[in-house]
Amino acid sequence: MATIIDALNNWKMETPKLFGFFHFFFIALTIIVSVLLVHHFRDSSEKKVKRILLISWITLVVLEIGKQLILNYEDGLIKFKWFNFPFQFCETPLYVIPILLLNKNEKVRNALISFMASFVLFAGLAITLVPVAITSTNVFLNLRQFYGHGLQVALGIFLFAWNRKNMSFKTFLHGTYVFLIGVAIAFTLNLVIGYGFHKEINMFYIAIDLPSTLLILKDIKPYVPYIVYLLAYIVGFTGIAFGIYYVEDVITRRVYKINVNQKEKVELK
Repeated sequence: MATIIDALNNWKMETPKLFGFFHFFFIALTIIVSVLLVHHFRDSSEKKVKRILLISWITLVVLEIGKQLILNYEDGLIKFKWFNFPFQFCETPLYVIPILLLNKNEKVRNALISFMASFVLFAGLAITLVPVAITSTNVFLNLRQFYGHGLQVALGIFLFAWNRKNMSFKTFLHGTYVFLIGVAIAFTLNLVIGYGFHKEINMFYIAIDLPSTLLILKDIKPYVPYIVYLLAYIVGFTGIAFGIYYVEDVITRRVYKINVNQKEKVELK
């Protein structure tokens, strides 16, 4: 195991440049995968969609394990650092996809798909377009990060197209509940691990005492009470996610000529 981890750690490259070849390659790959998924599987059975999600989830888990081994490997030993715990916003598909795979409730499914097609899509798109916060000199970490965020975009677009006749403002609100649950879990982890065990942890970048690295919000946090920062975080994310959701809704209704009042009940299998 140590030999494998050492090999991964020593697999080096020049840090990918913004809009360099490595970056453009993954942008192109994200677009191609998104188009192929929508074109070939937008009318597929739920069983086939779950197969796509399962394959996607397995690849994410394998890459995340490798990432954790690299980030927590020190002096020949695995020394886990809570700061690396995999519950950042862009890692929520690791937890949402298994629920989608096991779920039998249509409302829960629609809420999770709404979350994936708006909030998760926004987070993945932001990093895919401007990946400066995730680049490094390690090849494996770069592959994991670019692949993971690109997959968020592709799955978000695909799931919206597949579930298009069930997507509505009400469905978006249900997706917002999923987002708020994630925020609550991240806040609890930060509080319990950070204060209870005195470990540095900043899930969703909403820890009370640690600086934010999020655009705009990082400049706001030092000057306002924490509750104001948290509310700005929630409102900002929700607003942008809704904007993305709305654009997807307009495009799919025009492309597939879906009436606003038309509904489609997808049989759960």
